[in-house]
Amino acid sequence: MAAALHDEMLLKLKPLPVRRRAGRRCAMQIALIAAAFLSSDAAKNLSAQSFTPNSGTAAMIEPPIPTAAVADSKNADRLAHLAGQLQTRIESEDLWRRAPLTPSGKFRLAVRNFSDPVNIGGTALDSEISNATSSPSSAFGTGWSGFGKRFGMSMADNGLNEFFSTFLVSSIARQDPHYHRDPGAGKGKRIFYALSRVVIARSDSGKPMFNYAEFVGTSSSALLETTYHFERDESPGAISSRIFVSIGSDAAWNLMNEFLPDFARHLNPRFFFLRRLAEKAAKQN
Repeated sequence: MAAALHDEMLLKLKPLPVRRRAGRRCAMQIALIAAAFLSSDAAKNLSAQSFTPNSGTAAMIEPPIPTAAVADSKNADRLAHLAGQLQTRIESEDLWRRAPLTPSGKFRLAVRNFSDPVNIGGTALDSEISNATSSPSSAFGTGWSGFGKRFGMSMADNGLNEFFSTFLVSSIARQDPHYHRDPGAGKGKRIFYALSRVVIARSDSGKPMFNYAEFVGTSSSALLETTYHFERDESPGAISSRIFVSIGSDAAWNLMNEFLPDFARHLNPRFFFLRRLAEKAAKQN
């Protein structure tokens, strides 16, 4: 059973997709991981407490069960061992030896990024926050109508960005649209590496190249967004500012992709599902 579970988990491994402009969405994922840590600390504090009689308390709280009274679980040990093997496999996997994506493969990757539930949920949360903090006199208004307009335009922005950056420009320039982590380097080098990936990408053959998908793809989608974003300032200066802000948010997202799996590895083994969710969040946009 353990061997079958191990094989199934390894077969599900996929290379990291390219990061997208979703700087504020990472707050939801960070909050999820922080909640896991708080839950873990709360559980530890509860198990360490002993009952002290109180004259004003009628209900009795049972003390925690001693660990000596709990039978050893070989399945739990095997699960923890498999989790360690999975993490090692993720960190050491040589993605450069994989066959490069074909244009159809890059298109499927763009569709998968666009339709990913984590990305859709982040877009919905971002739209709701913007909707809740806006006044009724704003361009979109408030309420369900305002939320729908904000969410629809944000999803259209995501779709254009994926189409140009992940599919079209990457296919024309023969650029690998994945972000590849460098977990074996030092922290300082990894920070510089992550930030520099908005300028330096890799070709389908694995050689360094200029990141055409970042600059050409982001610029193309930003120009097309002016056709339906009636609420924005569409002057050349404003458009240029949005392009560079988007590139900067992608650099910040690279840092999340680089370090989030390391952060998730330190979660309590009891939160194995949340660990896998955090690793998935680092892989998705």
